[in-house]
Amino acid sequence: MINNLSQYKTSDRIYILGSGRSILDITSKEWEEIKKHDTIGFNHWYVHEYEPTFYDLSYLANDYFESKETDMFYMASKNCPNSKFILNHSLDKLHLDFFQNKTTTKTHINHFDFFNSDLEKIELEKENEIGKIAKYWTLDFFNHFQHPYGELLPSNNFIYKSRGQLFATLQIAVALGYKDIRLVGVDLKDEGKFQDFYKDAPYSSKSIGYGGENFKPRVNVSNNVKDPKGIHNTCQGTKDKDYLGIHKLLSIFNKKCLRRIGVSLTVGNPNSLLVETGINYQPITEDLKMEKITFCIPSKSNLRYLKTCIPSIRNNAYRKDHEIIIFVDSDEDGTIEWLDQVKDEYSISYHVNPNLGKSLYGIGMAYDFCIEKSTTDTFMIFHADMILAKNADFEAYKYLKEKTVVCATRIEPPLHPNNGEKVLQDFGMYPEEFKEEEFHQYIKDRVEQFDTVPTTEGIFAPWMMYKKEYLEILGGHDPILHSCREDSDIFNRMYLAGFTFTQTWEGFVYHFTGRGAGSFDGDEERHKKWKEDMDKSTIAFIKKWGTNVQHDNMMKPIVSPVYKKTYKITNPNPKLEQALEPWFNGGEDIIVEIDGNKFSQQDFQIIQQLNDIIKDSGEIGEFELGNLKMKINKIEEYQRKLIKLL
Repeated sequence: MINNLSQYKTSDRIYILGSGRSILDITSKEWEEIKKHDTIGFNHWYVHEYEPTFYDLSYLANDYFESKETDMFYMASKNCPNSKFILNHSLDKLHLDFFQNKTTTKTHINHFDFFNSDLEKIELEKENEIGKIAKYWTLDFFNHFQHPYGELLPSNNFIYKSRGQLFATLQIAVALGYKDIRLVGVDLKDEGKFQDFYKDAPYSSKSIGYGGENFKPRVNVSNNVKDPKGIHNTCQGTKDKDYLGIHKLLSIFNKKCLRRIGVSLTVGNPNSLLVETGINYQPITEDLKMEKITFCIPSKSNLRYLKTCIPSIRNNAYRKDHEIIIFVDSDEDGTIEWLDQVKDEYSISYHVNPNLGKSLYGIGMAYDFCIEKSTTDTFMIFHADMILAKNADFEAYKYLKEKTVVCATRIEPPLHPNNGEKVLQDFGMYPEEFKEEEFHQYIKDRVEQFDTVPTTEGIFAPWMMYKKEYLEILGGHDPILHSCREDSDIFNRMYLAGFTFTQTWEGFVYHFTGRGAGSFDGDEERHKKWKEDMDKSTIAFIKKWGTNVQHDNMMKPIVSPVYKKTYKITNPNPKLEQALEPWFNGGEDIIVEIDGNKFSQQDFQIIQQLNDIIKDSGEIGEFELGNLKMKINKIEEYQRKLIKLL
């Protein structure tokens, strides 16, 4: 299995070594950088003097070569004895014998083809089902290895091959778990190979015009390609079939599959055909690029927490020049004075509630103010009582794409229950007690030992998304939910709008849990005010959505249908009416008749679950549930009308 070779990884970055002529342009300084990380060569890479970490020979065609001196398998085993080889299970004994006393693993190859005529359907297909459009040489692998049909991400037992060996080699790099995959020597604009300029390279490794015309399989390919003098043959259709070029396949695979699992695919040649298809150029010696984002942080007398929050962003973010915008909603602790003192040191901007000390904006409006003021395409909602772990911004950013909201994972002291959506680990209850070095070491050890999926589907601060989508699709936070429940409301609206939620388990924050808002900070008066705000916001949330906050264990929202409901009560009492009022919105589609003298706790539970009960029954008419009389005049859902704030 492919992961048998994972023990030989020394880096999270791997360079895939192609045969394009741009290999000859790599400088000694760039080779020094490449040597610091892992590499994988394929096919005739053995011509080059650099010995790669891994060598992909999963190639099926083992009868091409006329002699040992032209045989790709023999020459690779001879010239790269220390590489770890990936072979095919069907390789014959003659060639297997070349790899005696070598480190090897075997894989199966699942061949498939896309066609240019399928391009539009591929673009529109679900990310984990695009493979259903492909034409496979066999479908047996899916059932045998229990791999989801249509998923193009590799199995540990088999990899895909289409339009040449490059895609198979990329699959191996993905299966080995690399997050930073860089293509070098992948030019694709013609058939030119670096081997053409190596005098002693066998003709089987060269292009036509440089000796490759003596190699029959290469001549056969050239005769069948639509334009022998055009771009690389793997990027063209053939005379009989209009295959999708590998440059387009890699672009689709990058957009639909790799970004889904937080893998970066880049190319080291700025003139590569891949750059034209949307795969980013990445200089060989530089760290991966990340676009500048804006951290949006409301503060309600949170100086104690801002003093650790803001430095953590500047010290630990992958990119050091992100915007940081703070909205000061209240200041009873000298927040403004401190921000003014450090604004240049930390390169921050802050804005103050124009009615400071008299009324609160509320956290939702504070966030929206920061978002509006931001100058970047992407923002991240951040709490004042959070500490950013190293590179957590980048770990989230890797998963960001259209109609996606990405959040980091919270590490919290063990104060509240955990259903699996966070990590409970005590690194201090208050900022002054924070065990910073232990925190960073814990995350480093955890990520290195992480053996499960890198993401789950949930949402909680800190979360990141595109500003344009936030404003155009959602229209901001609902000011009715003034100081609490504003996050659950907007998460519901994101869910209804079709956003994907992605929580990375490789990017973390430490969360002092509720201290910034006042739900838990030891200040009795502050907590009392928070409780009042929470009660008001919960009532407003129920009034709007017809249910209390709902989500699964991983914090993915659950949204019930919303109906227009009203109630009529006989024998009322003030306490009962106060309890009933939030669960009805005054609509006449559904009328519930209630007798105050007979009303029970069971009846109240029915009212709390009424939206789902109506959805399940789907009946128009009159009937009784417990002591309640139901009159359903019309069943019309209108939760989608709540998506955008007008």
